Amino acid sequence: MKIAVLADIHANHAALEACMKKIGELGADRIVFLGDYVTDCPYPRKTMEMLYSAQEVYPCYFVRGNREDYLLSHRRDLTDGWHYCSQSGSLLYTYEELNERDLRFFEDMPVGMEIRIDGYPIFSACHGTMYDNRRLFGAESEDISDIIKEQATELMVCGHNHKPYTYSSGGKRIINPGSVTGEKACMLMLTSDGGDWQAEHFELDYDVRKMVGEFKESGLLEKADVWARGIIATMKGGKGDADLKVVEYVRKRCAETGKPIDTEEFWQEAAEKLGI
Repeated sequence: MKIAVLADIHANHAALEACMKKIGELGADRIVFLGDYVTDCPYPRKTMEMLYSAQEVYPCYFVRGNREDYLLSHRRDLTDGWHYCSQSGSLLYTYEELNERDLRFFEDMPVGMEIRIDGYPIFSACHGTMYDNRRLFGAESEDISDIIKEQATELMVCGHNHKPYTYSSGGKRIINPGSVTGEKACMLMLTSDGGDWQAEHFELDYDVRKMVGEFKESGLLEKADVWARGIIATMKGGKGDADLKVVEYVRKRCAETGKPIDTEEFWQEAAEKLGI
């Protein structure tokens, strides 16, 4: 049994296409998707159609990420303050591009699930943790030892952190496949002949130039400004996770001043300091 595991696509349909091609080459039997399917990159419906098409070829499992929760929350309250700016422009653009089928698809997903296949070990799948898709941790986080102790299965695959890793303790493992969107498209393949799952990480090239071009073509670069520039810088490489560094800087300035997270001058300051 071969199971491909993908996390944090963020509407990067070119990177997803590279992953789907590799999945076919490797002869995967099933696919597990770990949330954050859209937001950040242009033309999110291209990604959605690829997800629907994947279901026609493979048995698929989907869990809901925090970005899907943001979109569903906005549907419940359209007066939440989203507008075209560096802070919420990408979210609003994505929401306006999606249709009701897409939102219902997200709504029906669990935050976490146990995947049971006859003859193979049970494992858990989630975006953050099994009960909280916004909980962010990595292999070096102080709380990861507590998270793995609470784990009900010997293996849990999760996303959200964007960095591929395997953490083991007490006979249990947490594996993060890394993010599909980034300088490389990351994915994981789990393999078992009935015994423990063996894990192999992959980092794939994809058409970054095409994705960067679509930011301007779609209007997203203008609508999301600094956030979009941060995503582009992350995909191009050389500046680390530029998008996350921007948010870290803006949050620090907001904490210092008491101003809201959508204070555009802070986003522009961050972009200048990071050179994006």
